[in-house]
Amino acid sequence: MGCCSSQAVEDGTFEPSSFAKSVAVKQTTDYKETPVEVVHGAGKKVLVVCTDDGRFETANGKVFSSGHNPTEFFLPLLHFRQAGFAFEFATVSGGAVVLEMWAFPTKDAAVSALFAELEAQLKAPTKLDEVDASLEGFAGIYLPGGHGAMINLHESVALGKLLHAAHAAAMPTIALCHGPAALLAASKVEGSEFPYKG
Repeated sequence: MGCCSSQAVEDGTFEPSSFAKSVAVKQTTDYKETPVEVVHGAGKKVLVVCTDDGRFETANGKVFSSGHNPTEFFLPLLHFRQAGFAFEFATVSGGAVVLEMWAFPTKDAAVSALFAELEAQLKAPTKLDEVDASLEGFAGIYLPGGHGAMINLHESVALGKLLHAAHAAAMPTIALCHGPAALLAASKVEGSEFPYKG
């Protein structure tokens, strides 16, 4: 597989090799705190929809150790928080949010501090089908990146219903990198047209 092959880890899954991580995983981000105006809707929450399954099966049957990419996950949250928003995390089962910890930017003080601040919430998110279907109190939905967005979110009827409600209310829905795969959940709601058609 060449220089950037994967390696097995203790649980039998695979993750990028040490060499691949040394050249592809950045230890810091380019985040800089900048003054922003408090925006309309500040004080409300952003619903952060996450995977609770980090086992991404590949075409050859091997299972890649995945989840949400920490940089793609935390950087937008830093900006959302700066603009005055709070967060509610939700997963399909209510199980803990899964991050690709092998890709964590360990020398980034802002990301590390936010992770420490939110860790308890990430371990005990809301179950998706228990999120208020009216989305009352929410300013938007965020679907973070990383391959984790492609594991189980695209098949969640509960997420599909929330996406339909957000679309009907013209509520911002943000999907980053692999996050748009989760929008397919809206196609799982019987008797409704896919809101992102075209």
